[in-house]
Amino acid sequence: MLPILLTGFSLTYVSIDNIFNGPFRNFLKNYISLNEFGSNIREEVLYYLILLVGGFQLFTAVQSIFQPVLEISEHKIAMRTSEKLLTVIKDIQDLQEAVLHEDYVKFTFNDETYSVFVENIEADELESLLNELNI
Repeated sequence: MLPILLTGFSLTYVSIDNIFNGPFRNFLKNYISLNEFGSNIREEVLYYLILLVGGFQLFTAVQSIFQPVLEISEHKIAMRTSEKLLTVIKDIQDLQEAVLHEDYVKFTFNDETYSVFVENIEADELESLLNELNI
């Protein structure tokens, strides 16, 4: 998630800097003919869109820091996967198999397979979880 965090920070900085006439916008004025911010509607929309994308990336990166890797409730399983940016939530009844492959647990559902990175989870907890899911 570090690349997403850095990209979100960079996009947010560039857009805020250009909206408030910061040092990056002053640097760009040396090479590009720029008027005051807000005089060109396309430029204004572009920087607000960049701010929105950067804010979304920051939100997802910070959210993933506080979210658990695996969360199992009575009927659902929520997992952070390497394939998806946001958390995947599936029904436990759709789970066909959960197998440990090196540092990943592969969850096979009716429609798709997901890999969850579990290197930092204790082996005892992981083994009991897999036994509970595969019963």
